[in-house]
Amino acid sequence: MEVLVSEVVGRGTVLAGRYRVLSPVVSDLAGASAWQATDQILDRPVRVRILEHGAVAPALDAARRAALVTDARLVRVLDVGTHEGYGYVVSEQLVGQSLARLVAQGPLTADQARAVVGEAASALEIARRRGVHHLALRPSVLHVSPDGRVLLGGLALDAALLGDSGGDARSTTRADAVGLVRLLYAALTGLWPADPRAPQTPGGETLPPAPIVNGSPVAPADLVPGVPNDLDTLCVVTLGPNEDGPHSPGELVRELEPWGEIRASVAETATLGEPMTAQFPPTGAAAPGGGIPVPADHDDQDTAPVTVQRQSVRTAFAQQDPPGANRPGTPPPATPTRATGLGPVPSDAETPPTGLPLITPPAYTQAAPPPPVVRRPVAQATAPPPPPEEETLEAFGFNDVIGAETAAPTTRRFDPTALILILVAVAVIIGVVLAFRALFASFDTGASSDTDPDPAPSASAPAVADPAPEPTAAETPVAPAGGPPVIASTTSIDPSDADGEHQEDVAKAYDGDPATFWYTQTYKRDDFAGFKDAVGYAITLTQKTTVSTVTLRTNSTGGNVEVRATDAANPTAGPVLASGAFGPETVLTLEPATETQSLVLWITQLPPAPEGGFRVEVTEIALS
Repeated sequence: MEVLVSEVVGRGTVLAGRYRVLSPVVSDLAGASAWQATDQILDRPVRVRILEHGAVAPALDAARRAALVTDARLVRVLDVGTHEGYGYVVSEQLVGQSLARLVAQGPLTADQARAVVGEAASALEIARRRGVHHLALRPSVLHVSPDGRVLLGGLALDAALLGDSGGDARSTTRADAVGLVRLLYAALTGLWPADPRAPQTPGGETLPPAPIVNGSPVAPADLVPGVPNDLDTLCVVTLGPNEDGPHSPGELVRELEPWGEIRASVAETATLGEPMTAQFPPTGAAAPGGGIPVPADHDDQDTAPVTVQRQSVRTAFAQQDPPGANRPGTPPPATPTRATGLGPVPSDAETPPTGLPLITPPAYTQAAPPPPVVRRPVAQATAPPPPPEEETLEAFGFNDVIGAETAAPTTRRFDPTALILILVAVAVIIGVVLAFRALFASFDTGASSDTDPDPAPSASAPAVADPAPEPTAAETPVAPAGGPPVIASTTSIDPSDADGEHQEDVAKAYDGDPATFWYTQTYKRDDFAGFKDAVGYAITLTQKTTVSTVTLRTNSTGGNVEVRATDAANPTAGPVLASGAFGPETVLTLEPATETQSLVLWITQLPPAPEGGFRVEVTEIALS
């Protein structure tokens, strides 16, 4: 740290009259120092970065943009400002070890690497949708807290300090996707596949460089045995010479999911200025001669179900502040003026807090004025003398408040109340007569009277001479609810994720096109690899209807599915009405036939997929 800076910012310095600087911490970016501090108003620990030189103004602007992105996995920016010519950024305190320190103890297991990088990719996808990118991903900015949470720091800020202004949307999004794959490579191997085209930012937490062959890093599976084929291929393709692999963090999320929980444990109690530590299950003993540690056999890790601990991209993005909500640095909206039927009521202040002039709504400014008050001169009145009541009002001076309508001669107006009552009574009488005629017509056996020359052909035939009157609209019978079941909407159910499974394709299972289908994710075992017990597909009908059969046309064979008359909120409620295995055409007969408006297909076992793994593909669903 430069002497000049130490004279301005050091232990005991209070920034903005609020943040007291306590002790320095490691920073791997030139031109910026990091400090442990405390917020004296809220009495909580924070982290302060002092921007000493370089692109200070762009860095402060980048920090303000990062503050608008809200996600639990992104280190939140709390305050931005300047102190005696130096910029500062206040953020949440970083807890847990960085990825650099974690892999320094040995590479992570494949499932842990998948989970850690998957969580970071989900967070950056949230930021991307808000137009904010990281562009400076490295092992020192990715931390894992003692309770197994991923924390990613330096969003937008670090790239600005390095002078990277980004580019177009496609290049910046691709840069973050490649940076995340580099972190995945480092987590799997303990080596850093540096980008030769990007400037290096050496710090106190660097990793050994990955070996390069023909301009590309060596495949992780060639360095560490046991790396899964999908992760190895992902690293090789993305870090290769071509523009292959994911082009956004969201695409990388789909490549990595599903993943399990991050198994971390507290190794030591953290003290202020010293980060808390998190330990992962050891990958294996170190190879002889100080080589790369050889991972132990972890085949038994997936036998027990694990709890999925993640927040999907769609769920987190849906929790963003709605339009118009207050955001950091945004003043609260002005209080609207109150109004009554007589016009706007001014607030306590004539102008809103922002100093803008108070604007009267057009509905009030264009309101018509009240009718003018007419004073009727008594001497010039041409109407007959008013009744005693009106003379009494005039005698007491109330003639001023009598409108123009009372000033005119009093005339009788037609009162339609009596006519309306008469019409209603006539209508009631007619309705009663028609009702009696319809009632007694049902007892008519059809026999002819003494004066009827033509006897009825049969006792059951209706009388021709006196047909029953047509029923009125009120007497028209209403068809009972029912008819063939018609699907109104559907949704997928994932017990481990509120977003379901491939929710964007649920309508393809009943669109009438057998070439399209809804499908589940692909798992390594037919029991969902222990991540969940089942997956559901909820069906809502247009009306309550009796359903007797459910026909499923699929591209799969095997597995098991159950049918219940329930909804997505309680997918396992009620008895199982039918069950069976998937096939090209599976007919499930409900026992008994059930009158319902919602059904749930509860998939408890997955059929095998043609290319390997297990999943189900439903092309069409028919109900009867």
